[in-house]
Amino acid sequence: MRTRAAVSGALLLLFGCGVAPEDRPEPLTVSAPPAAEPSGQPQPQGLEVTVYFVRGADLAPVVRPTTGPDAAAAREQLAAGPSRPEVLSGLRTALPPQSIAVVEGQPEGPTAVAVTRDFTGVTGGNQLLAVAQVVWTLTELPGTTQVQFLVDGEPVEVPTDEGLTDEPVDRSDYLSVAPQPSSNTGTGAETSHPSPTAAD
Repeated sequence: MRTRAAVSGALLLLFGCGVAPEDRPEPLTVSAPPAAEPSGQPQPQGLEVTVYFVRGADLAPVVRPTTGPDAAAAREQLAAGPSRPEVLSGLRTALPPQSIAVVEGQPEGPTAVAVTRDFTGVTGGNQLLAVAQVVWTLTELPGTTQVQFLVDGEPVEVPTDEGLTDEPVDRSDYLSVAPQPSSNTGTGAETSHPSPTAAD
């Protein structure tokens, strides 16, 4: 009796609220929440910079992925040196670690590079190779044809194929160590570059 009275009371309460009972259950539809917007800026894809290391007594170009093919990115990749697989394949660098910093590049003018005493202290054939690495790497970039080396803001003498100079230099000053034709090699993505002429 108590159960029947409770059910009757519930029905009276339901009708009293103006809600009619359903003969059969109705499906409940719930809208899916809107998809979240992707956050952050899209990352550039396929950007590369070519840096020059040393194989034997010549320069060797290596293509590296980068967030932007500019002087700062080229300097960063050059300062990082060859990767372990590249070293095992015979690549090396004549540059002391973190011995260069790109200062500025002016339209139609040379790109200035500040170098440390470690850089100027490189001796023998490695001195010319170190300078050539920087020159060939930076002149790979659009708008850069010459490089000026500075110590404490003043031009410093660097070796060239013709001797020492404190003037801006370009690729034609380092034809003696120009890259030799070579095939691509695995992770280093080593490329072949023809030797430039003095007109480059």
